[in-house]
Amino acid sequence: MNLKHNKKRNTAVLFEILCNELTRSVVDEKLERKQRVLAIIKESFSKDTTLKKELDIYKSVLEGDALSARRAEKVFKEAAQQYSCLNKEDIFEEQSALIDRINKALTPDVFSNFIPSYTSMATAHQLFNIDLKPRQRVVLEERLLSFMMATPINESKDFKKASNDKLIHKMHVKKFNESFGESLLENQKTLLSKFVNSFADNGLELKIFLNEEISRMRNVIIEKSAENSQLTAIIETIDHFKGQWITTEMLKKILKIQQLTEELQHNAD
Repeated sequence: MNLKHNKKRNTAVLFEILCNELTRSVVDEKLERKQRVLAIIKESFSKDTTLKKELDIYKSVLEGDALSARRAEKVFKEAAQQYSCLNKEDIFEEQSALIDRINKALTPDVFSNFIPSYTSMATAHQLFNIDLKPRQRVVLEERLLSFMMATPINESKDFKKASNDKLIHKMHVKKFNESFGESLLENQKTLLSKFVNSFADNGLELKIFLNEEISRMRNVIIEKSAENSQLTAIIETIDHFKGQWITTEMLKKILKIQQLTEELQHNAD
């Protein structure tokens, strides 16, 4: 089944493209570009925009925990109903303005950024926006429901539950404090704080901090690797973090590497 899909008119894809570009800018230490990307995200997806409302509906079917068949179907039907109430003209106008901002403030090449969940985003967009034949609609609904009932790659079930429940986040922080002791480093405290509150802004501030922190740790360890070849393996571990969805296990590794980085710098002093 070959249906047309215009990624520039898919709000979920546009948002993910910008998040990927933000990550790339941080990793490449292009601070001015990072600020431009961040400004576009904040302006185009502020809480009063139609694009933000549309994005939230996409997220309800694309970022949920693995659901039962019955619940997945109910969530999809409610999402489709809410989507039908959105003003399509407003969506088109705001998308056009966003595309124009990207072209002028960044470059059209940004639209070529790889999107891991592109297929599911395209499926949701087609179901919400295209007048489908009965067979086409049934096939696409089954595809999307199958995605909603499975745990996506790099988005562990434990983390997705935690990201929807502040109390569970606090429990994670308590466990981390017990694991690492009461005297956490400032960078560790910042990371945990942003992890706890990542549900409030879809994890945007966490992504920004994490990518800056990964770059900082990588630079320190590369500098010290000339003196200790065993640090090469840690560099490889850090490089593997880039672009990954943060899980509790990944968070524990980052906290340990933060501690190691601090010790390396302290010993140098």
